[in-house]
Parts: sequence; C-alpha cells; structure tokens
Amino acid sequence: MEQYVKKLFHVCITVEDIEAALSFYSGVLGMHSIGSLRNEKSDGKLLGHEGEIEIHAEHLCGSMEENATVIDLLEYIHPKAEISDTTRGLNHTGITRMAFEVANIDDIYDKLSQRGDINFYCEPMKLNKLGGGWLKVVTFKDPFGIVLELIESGH
Repeated sequence: MEQYVKKLFHVCITVEDIEAALSFYSGVLGMHSIGSLRNEKSDGKLLGHEGEIEIHAEHLCGSMEENATVIDLLEYIHPKAEISDTTRGLNHTGITRMAFEVANIDDIYDKLSQRGDINFYCEPMKLNKLGGGWLKVVTFKDPFGIVLELIESGH
C-alpha cells in the first residue's frame, strides 16, 4: 500500500472569540503564535460554505517548533460560527480530544489547578506505554468545551 500521509500537519479549533482563545492557549498553556491573520477573506467552497468567508486565525505551537503539529484557532467572522453543545461524551464519534506532550505533568497540573478555573477529569494518571516505559496523562476542557490532554512520557 502506498503511504500518502507524511505527518499530522495541523488541528483546527473553531472558536467564538479569537482573543479569548489566544488568551487561554498562549496565556495559560504557554503556546506561541507563529502567524496570524485578521479579516482574511477567501472562497468558502474549500471549507464547505457558499460564497466568501471571512476569518481571524492564529497558528500556534509549543516550545518544539521543528516538525510541530500546528494548532489553528479560527474565528469565523462571516458566516458567524455556530455554537453547539460541546458536552458530548468522549465515547462519541468524531475528534474527541487533542493531546499535548509536556515535560513535567505534575508541576503543570499543580499550577493549572491553582488557577481555580480549570476542571480536570482526574489527577495525573500513570499508564503503561506501548513498547515499554510509561505515560502520565491528565485531561480537562478548555474554556470553549474542547477536551485537552497533557502527556508526559518516561522510561
């Protein structure tokens, strides 16, 4: 079988307010922008819309930029984003969570817990890593209902 995919290029998150999303992903998680667009207009056909669309976008990555999967935050100016119920369970079909590799999950968990505005599903849990070693994992929702996962890997 021919292999078409080289790597995951980016993950798009549609948000209601780009500045609020940027405040969380940059201000809380420490990601940084590698490019931004404001009032970008283009043919909507590419994204399944008739006519012209207008968006704000931020392209984010973590401290490891080289070969990083970029997180694209998108705010639809026209047509406006449809706000939907994001309380569906993780056992529903579709993209259910997005995971980030971190260096010290316990320190990050402690700092984010002290904020008082992040609700974790549980404390960091240690799991067996496929092929040996371990993973320490914790999950929570961002302010927009997107489930995020932090993962520390060890031997």
